[in-house]
Amino acid sequence: MIAARFNPMDIECLVKTAVVLWEEADPSDLSEHQQDTLNRARDAMLAAHADQLFPFPEAVSFVSPRPAGQAWVLRRWAGPWDPDIDDVMKLYADEDSALGDLADYVRGVWDNAVGKDGVPEQPPTDDRETVRLYYGPERNSRPDERYSLYAEGITKRGRTRIVPLDFRFPDEDASEQANRDATFHPQTDDNDSPCVEVDGILVFSYLDHEAGAVQVSVHLDSAEDRLVRPDGTVPLRVVVGDDLVLDDSAEGTAKRDLLTKLLDAADDRQEQAIREAAFTAGVLWRCPTCHWDNPGEATCCAGPGPCHIPKPKKTS
Repeated sequence: MIAARFNPMDIECLVKTAVVLWEEADPSDLSEHQQDTLNRARDAMLAAHADQLFPFPEAVSFVSPRPAGQAWVLRRWAGPWDPDIDDVMKLYADEDSALGDLADYVRGVWDNAVGKDGVPEQPPTDDRETVRLYYGPERNSRPDERYSLYAEGITKRGRTRIVPLDFRFPDEDASEQANRDATFHPQTDDNDSPCVEVDGILVFSYLDHEAGAVQVSVHLDSAEDRLVRPDGTVPLRVVVGDDLVLDDSAEGTAKRDLLTKLLDAADDRQEQAIREAAFTAGVLWRCPTCHWDNPGEATCCAGPGPCHIPKPKKTS
C-alpha cells in the first residue's frame, strides 16, 4: 500500500493538503468515492481541532521545509610521527572562515616551516597563501602535518506545514495541557544529549566539556503546526536568570519588524545607511566570523552556519 511508504506525520500532512486543495476545487471533477473520503477527512480534522480548542482555519499558508544548508569541515592532523600535535576537526559557515582560522594556527607555528624552499621568514597577510606555503600544494609536504577542507551538505527530513494566516498562539488551557504533556528524553548510548520536548519543541541542556560551558540548544523545526507563524517562524523568548536575552514573541518584535520593513523598501544605498544606523543604535550586531546580522538582544550568533560565537563585547 502507498500509505506504508509514509510515516504518520507525513500522512497527516497529505490529508490536510488534500482537504485544503479540495475546498478550492470543483467537486464535480472528483469521483463519489473521492468526495466521500475527503468529506470524512475534513470531519476528522475539524473534530481534532475542536478537541484542541482551535477552530480549523479558513485561510492557511503552506510553509515549505527549509532548504538544505552547508558547512565547511576542516580537519588538521600530524599522525603518529608527531604526537604533540592534536587531531582537530571543526565546522565553519564558509570556506573563507575555515581558511582564516587555519591561517591563524599556521602563523602561530610558522617557525616549523621557516628555512625550507620558498618559505619566507614571516607569513604572508593573505590567508590562502599562508596556508599554501606552510602545507605545500599537496597539503602534506611542509612540514609533517596534514589538513583537509571540504563542504558537507546539512540535510534533514522536513515536511510542508499548513498554518493559519490569522496565527494565534495557543490559549491558556491549551498551553497548560501541552506543558503537562512535556516529555523528557534522557541521554542514550548513541551519544544523544538529554532534552525536554514540549509541543514538538526540543530543548537540549547539557554539559559541554570541550567548550567548558553549559550548552542549551533549542530546536524549532519539529514544532507542532499550531506554534508556527505564517512566515515559518516560531515565537521564541529566552530568559537567563532575570535577563531577557532573546525576544521574538509578539511583544518583542516591534523594532525588528520595523527594521525589516525599512530594509525591504530601501535601495542598495539606503539599505547601507539603515544598517549602519541599526548597528550604531545597537538594534543589530554583525558576527565577526560569518558576518551574519543579528538582533541586538541576541547573545550569540544566530546565523544559518555553525559558528554561534558569543556577541562581541563593546570596546571603548
